[in-house]
Amino acid sequence: MKNIFSYILFSSLAFVFIFILVFLNPNTTNTVSYSERLFVAVVFISSCLFGISLAIYPNWWKKIIQKKNNKSDTKSKKSKRLFRGHHPDCNVFTNHVIVIKNKKRCAGCFGLIIGSIISIFLMIIYLIITPSQDLKIWYFFFFIGFLIIPIIYIEIIFPKRHRIIHVISNSIFILGFFCLTISVFEITSNFIFAILTIIFCFLWLDTRIKLSKHQHSKICSFCKQTCKSF
Repeated sequence: MKNIFSYILFSSLAFVFIFILVFLNPNTTNTVSYSERLFVAVVFISSCLFGISLAIYPNWWKKIIQKKNNKSDTKSKKSKRLFRGHHPDCNVFTNHVIVIKNKKRCAGCFGLIIGSIISIFLMIIYLIITPSQDLKIWYFFFFIGFLIIPIIYIEIIFPKRHRIIHVISNSIFILGFFCLTISVFEITSNFIFAILTIIFCFLWLDTRIKLSKHQHSKICSFCKQTCKSF
């Protein structure tokens, strides 16, 4: 619980910092160059692709770095339930997974993949079309992204879950990152602030993962069955 509190605290501080940054540093005169816009887009798209790879193969980069630890983890999990779609093959987690072509997939990860793909296409469109110089539009995008993230956190910790809603909410989660990144960039006209926002997006995503794992642990602890996967 202490770990969860730390993540929520740092995520909240990141929110406050971005909020202050946007409202204290609006740039009403300078426009961003295409090269800066391209740089931000490449970093964002690369981050989305990295996120997609993690949604399909969780912690693959850790497994490469820590091969020895990975072997010991494999041994310790033999006594636990099999995992299907990143979740225990248990009826309690039925609403956490969806079935695609007779194969179970994590509903949350599937939503993150969809959101990442949509965000990549939106970022490409953002590069092609000349963005509006009206700051009101970008403040609107900023508030949309700003509101999406805490709403998704609430959906994750909510006891009852519908798999389709969970897919949609996680898709919107990444779209919130897109809205925040381009709005901070356009409002401040500073690509460094945009990159900082992308870094914070990883923090907010990691907080979402920690909240999800905490919720899984609670489900397992209240379950009457003796097998405990979390």
